[in-house]
Amino acid sequence: MSTQAKANKPRGRAALIASVGATAAASVIALTSSMEGVRLTPYNDRLAGNIQTVCFGETNVEMRRYTLPECQDILGGSLAGYADEVKSVTPGFDTLTDGQKVAVIDLAYNTGLPNYRGSTLRRLYSTKQFPAACEQFLRWRFVSGKDCAVAANGCGGIYKRRQLERAACLGER
Repeated sequence: MSTQAKANKPRGRAALIASVGATAAASVIALTSSMEGVRLTPYNDRLAGNIQTVCFGETNVEMRRYTLPECQDILGGSLAGYADEVKSVTPGFDTLTDGQKVAVIDLAYNTGLPNYRGSTLRRLYSTKQFPAACEQFLRWRFVSGKDCAVAANGCGGIYKRRQLERAACLGER
């Protein structure tokens, strides 16, 4: 890509808006940021096997201290990348409702694109089998073999996130 093309390519939130539209972009940023939380300095994410993480759950950036505006820009750019990847493996993505887009982008961001690519959820999305596809979100509630729907396992935020994704997919949120 030429330097000029790179300079004109939207970044951060603008790239996400260009990919999924303003309403879906605002909604997925709100969902993801609320569920990830923000840390301006790197930390080891215990639920992800102590992977170095910063900002809103970022693992593929330089591990250093960031400002909140920097983290917000990184999140918008990351979500744009996930949105583009989800679109590439989900036929008819552009015909989905904003809630369906938000739910699946957030899931892919949280669980990883390889997991989404090989999932029953992706297959059901691709064949427009709703609401069956929406019900799949609740199956993604396990972390390191622990069922996050069980309060004693200490990962209830994952289950709450899956419930929010399901609700968005169903148009309830």
